[in-house]
Amino acid sequence: MLNTVMRALGAPKRFLKRTDGTATVEAVLWFPIFIAVFGLMVDATMIFHGQAKVLRVIQDGNRNLSIGRLTTAAQTETYIENELAALNITATASTTETAGVAYTVVTVQASQLQLLGYFSALTNLELQVGAEHMIENWEV
Repeated sequence: MLNTVMRALGAPKRFLKRTDGTATVEAVLWFPIFIAVFGLMVDATMIFHGQAKVLRVIQDGNRNLSIGRLTTAAQTETYIENELAALNITATASTTETAGVAYTVVTVQASQLQLLGYFSALTNLELQVGAEHMIENWEV
């Protein structure tokens, strides 16, 4: 049937008998798996990138508390949550001061950091990012 159609369109005989350049059934079967693995890599990469952004904001907040720009743990939590909101990340921050160390933990849903969101195993994750910073004493 295909040969008849190709001859009707004027394809030469040598073109009809060549097999190089043909797509195999195996390639068609593997293609969806390659796309799924690529999607998984994209989502995992975006989660790690989001985690790095959250960590940077936490470190900025702890540093501001450390040098006295922010005076309480509640101010630090509000600062961090507002900075993350500016990055379109809704999170909850918890800051504690213990023995001269400011420690902050931020909880974020992984679904906010993903690009595709095809994999429910990643979508349902709850990430906790934490950092600590020594509080500097400027009293002389």
